[in-house]
Amino acid sequence: MADMASGSTTTLHSRDVDAARTQLTDFYGFPVVPDPELSDIGNFSMTMRCVRLGPVAFNTLAFGAATALHGPAPLPRIYPFFAAMTGTMTSTRRGTDTHSTAGDGRLASAVSAHPQTITSGPGNEYFTASFARAAVTAELEEELGHGITELAFPTSFAAVSGQARTFKALLDLLTSEIVRPTGLLDRPSAAYRLGATLLTTMLHTTPHQYAEKLATPGRTGPAPVRTVTEAIHADPAHPFTARELARISGIPLRTLQTAFRDHHGIPMTVYLRNVRLAGAHRDLRAERAPGTTVASVAARWGFTHLSRFALYYRDRYGVLPSEQHSPSRPPQ
Repeated sequence: MADMASGSTTTLHSRDVDAARTQLTDFYGFPVVPDPELSDIGNFSMTMRCVRLGPVAFNTLAFGAATALHGPAPLPRIYPFFAAMTGTMTSTRRGTDTHSTAGDGRLASAVSAHPQTITSGPGNEYFTASFARAAVTAELEEELGHGITELAFPTSFAAVSGQARTFKALLDLLTSEIVRPTGLLDRPSAAYRLGATLLTTMLHTTPHQYAEKLATPGRTGPAPVRTVTEAIHADPAHPFTARELARISGIPLRTLQTAFRDHHGIPMTVYLRNVRLAGAHRDLRAERAPGTTVASVAARWGFTHLSRFALYYRDRYGVLPSEQHSPSRPPQ
């Protein structure tokens, strides 16, 4: 997604196809190309309203003429959802159409292993909510306590009943706010908290392969693995060694390593590092006392090599800890 500050609401207008392509690509962070053969280029115009809400980028798109947009596959770095606000829009993948019509009470997912084309008629408008994959992965792994694979969503799902209606209601609220602004989204702290709420709500209310596990939380597994997991969470900054964790578990190290990986899906050392990173991430996002530095936060969570901590942090959260920490840049 584009590198925008949280709460920075922008409205873009263009009648030039090349300029619109650049604006779309800059916002999404990957090529989005209007098709000159499937679009009414002679009457082309685009209006995009967009805002960054921490881990979520939200935008509305309206075209003055029939327009078809091509997107790549797989979509890098984001999990996007969309719905028509007026009229009907269509997403086509491998010859299969998914329609979104205003008021139909459904949400569509643009996550796909195949290239797709999104078409809309003149005057139609739709929104897209794009969730940063790094943030989604970090939060879901923290909640589940183990590694995850790429999330898979149905191409379209009902959002007027069940838990998904809460997610849709938040998206509708955001749509109303960006179309008829009250100024709320221009407040960085409010924008970031709304984005964090959207991400958590998305994970807990949409259909994906981990939804059932999220609905029945709690750590389970062999007793030695539970013992080690609890020890890690009780004092994640402690300089644990593999042999020390084996002594805590009461079983041989190689047996523990195999059982831990089987249960959590990742090695013990990676699990411990992720727990520490999550703690540092919370501290860097929180209100900080004057004089607090990235180095002091890293040390508090057991990271003795600052450069290595920065690399681990960027891999997991998509930004450097110094960017997360900077008072001039809201957390992401």
